[in-house]
Amino acid sequence: MQSYNDSKRLRDNDDAGGLREISFCETTRRIIIISPLPAVILPLVMSLMVRCYDVLIFHHENDPILTTIPSDLLIIDRSKAVSLERMKVPSSIPVLFLLGDEQQLRSSNDHAALVWPCPILEALEKIEQMVNQNQELPQLAVHHLRFKNITMDLKRFSVYKSGSKIQLTMNEFNLLKILISVGGAAMTRDQIIDELCGEDYFGGSNFVDVHIKSLRHKLEDNPKRPKYIITVRGVGYRISND
Repeated sequence: MQSYNDSKRLRDNDDAGGLREISFCETTRRIIIISPLPAVILPLVMSLMVRCYDVLIFHHENDPILTTIPSDLLIIDRSKAVSLERMKVPSSIPVLFLLGDEQQLRSSNDHAALVWPCPILEALEKIEQMVNQNQELPQLAVHHLRFKNITMDLKRFSVYKSGSKIQLTMNEFNLLKILISVGGAAMTRDQIIDELCGEDYFGGSNFVDVHIKSLRHKLEDNPKRPKYIITVRGVGYRISND
């Protein structure tokens, strides 16, 4: 049986088309790619993975989980008409557009862009440059969750709204974390109670409603025009994707 140490080797294509061994990735950086046809950019994806990037691929720009995943770079394949109008791109994440032709490139204004397809090394050089520049900015680590203008520090149990700290109880903190973590899926009151208290809880379901009301108040979220937490009638609650 192959040992753990034996498996800590990867193989990569060299310029001659052969195989060479490279060291196991000790550290990684994360890149999110949005493309309706990711197979078209597969060579770029493979090259990034070999160079120790964690690559997450989404087909649709309006996937609600996109606003909750910290990353070092967002690559948007607009050569296939991916729309930015429906997408909420966090301002702290640099964006690289893959465009279909030179005309699109000239109209991209100040946005970082590449005409795709292009030589892999040219794309990698541009990506490395943008990621390295972004490393100079404060980064969200894996123990952070982000939703709209809310940031949760899971290690320090702190919540910030537009940079200002919000004081939450532990139940309120965990409730918000649960709703954000499921990426917009509706959760029943029983599911929320199981997550917060475990299956041994014997109280009423109004436990959730009381904490939702308090959490909304602290987030300054109007239940009639909610920005953060939506009541799903007959079901429970979810975060707002609007």
